[in-house]
Amino acid sequence: MKSKIYILDDHPIVIEGLKKLIDQQEDMQVIGSAEDANTAIQQIAKLKPDVVVLDITLKDRSGVDLIKKLKASHPEMQILVYSMHDENVYAERCLRAGAMGYVMKGEPSTRVLQGLRQVAAGSFFFSASLLGSIVSGGGPRGGSRGEPARMLSDRQLEIFEMVGRGFDSHNIAEKLGLSAKTVDAHKANIRQKLGLASARELLMEAVRWVEK
Repeated sequence: MKSKIYILDDHPIVIEGLKKLIDQQEDMQVIGSAEDANTAIQQIAKLKPDVVVLDITLKDRSGVDLIKKLKASHPEMQILVYSMHDENVYAERCLRAGAMGYVMKGEPSTRVLQGLRQVAAGSFFFSASLLGSIVSGGGPRGGSRGEPARMLSDRQLEIFEMVGRGFDSHNIAEKLGLSAKTVDAHKANIRQKLGLASARELLMEAVRWVEK
């Protein structure tokens, strides 16, 4: 029996590429896809896929929060994250949220397929070094870039990265479904945790972190 795969990514070209790759396999097939989280939530409830492949950067919702919601609603369903973000920074968060695997965009298609098969079988699919560090309690090894990842909450890290990509409070609020006041409160907490004295220092640090 073929594994039923659902794809969620806000880039249509990524969806098409994955669909073409997966549908060429004898043991899996794509049964649906979406470019936004709300559509995906509705379709997944109806289609009941075996594996959901999703990016953690979405138009309308935090990918990490979505993983938590999907696993709460469909505990038997497996999730493979397919993202441009560095595994050392985000994979542990995805694992703790309920994902079974993490593949970075740009890796060979053979690794994507290996990840899908392993996750569909109920096994984890992360790099050996990352799993080893999590099991030993050390967390991800990310050097200076990993520091915000260890110190900030999921929401704070998401906002920190968006600041580094040039989004202002109103843009961030609109994208995440928050008020600008709430975003500003998160920024203040981020500054406190990272020891940054001003909004300018926050911006400079966020830009440096995104560019590394």
